[in-house]
Amino acid sequence: MPFYSKCLHTYLLSQIFLYLGYLCQGNLIIPDNMISNLPDRAPHLRLTREITVGKDNIYSLRDIESAANEKLDAGLRDYLNRGAQNEITLGANREVFNRYRIIPRYMVDVSKRNLTVQLFGETLPAPIGVSPFGRRHLFYKDGDYEVAIGAAKFGTVVGVSSGSSVTIEELAEREPNAMKWFQIFIFSDRNMTKDMAQRAERAGYKALVLTVDHNSGGIRYHDTKSVKVNNSDRANYRPYTGANKGIANDVTWDDVKWLKRQVQIPVVIKGVLTAGDARLAVNSGADAIFVSNHGGRQIDGVPATLEALPEIVSEVGREVDVYLDGGVRNGNDIFKALALGAKVVFVGRPAAWGLVYNGSEGVNTVLDILYKELDNVMAIAGTPTIRSISRSRVRSADDYRKGV
Repeated sequence: MPFYSKCLHTYLLSQIFLYLGYLCQGNLIIPDNMISNLPDRAPHLRLTREITVGKDNIYSLRDIESAANEKLDAGLRDYLNRGAQNEITLGANREVFNRYRIIPRYMVDVSKRNLTVQLFGETLPAPIGVSPFGRRHLFYKDGDYEVAIGAAKFGTVVGVSSGSSVTIEELAEREPNAMKWFQIFIFSDRNMTKDMAQRAERAGYKALVLTVDHNSGGIRYHDTKSVKVNNSDRANYRPYTGANKGIANDVTWDDVKWLKRQVQIPVVIKGVLTAGDARLAVNSGADAIFVSNHGGRQIDGVPATLEALPEIVSEVGREVDVYLDGGVRNGNDIFKALALGAKVVFVGRPAAWGLVYNGSEGVNTVLDILYKELDNVMAIAGTPTIRSISRSRVRSADDYRKGV
């Protein structure tokens, strides 16, 4: 091709991509071989990561939820989506997110956005993780593996339930590249707790997640009516023949100190809802606090996690990282939680919906959607980095009504 024609061809292509980019609000995916030909005045087209959204008309987590629920029978649908008793807390988890308003600041250079965060020495592409949840194998064949694969493809941390259908070692061997945290309880048999924790450490798990809000199961009417749980599929429990495998109800914060002495990896305390418990957890050696109400599946009527977050961050946020899950359904929710002090925001049910929808690819799609939405709101709100999402970037709707 003559030099003049080649220049004209490149210019026309760049203008086409520039125009389409404005129409797509910067979310256009461009082949790698075209990036070098883009004009310098189109930095919004230089995406930080390629995302895979739009297959099967899936664009939002609501689409994922609908697609997943269509595949589930009534029993599994209730098990996944319903909460304890009258589901007040389940609803509050969503409602509280909707009570906060995002405060944008315009005329800010957001051409070079950075969503990465550091988590115990690991770099995550965004402050988004996958919460531990059990029974993954009920939702998709080899569900425990599939969730780990989807999280690993995205590049983030995945919580692995102690009640999974595959062992600690099997998952580590099959998915060595996944950034895995092992969820654990204090069992009645403390030797079982110790051995399970040390197995996770030997297998390369990066942290323990000690769940503290489940010394007794919550009353879940829908589960009682329609779901028959088979505990024999908990692969990690099988070696402990003769042990009392129940979750202990005589636990104290001294058990956290004891658990810390058994391993060298960080211990994250999950299920904290008050500043007082956060303080006791940190004083007992906790390396991070995970604000969670078990997805509204334990005590009905406890605070929504976003309600509890500010007081916990105020109490211990200068000493340890604080994480959150519960009610997160889009990137704007993540933005709000970050503004209120969360270091990383985790998703449980959305990851399960992705698993039901399309296995590991579905899990990855959920994470990609959240990334895309978070990147979008950060750009429009004038916050080019995670660090720039400060408390001043959200405000309660009640403040507006009161004229504060």
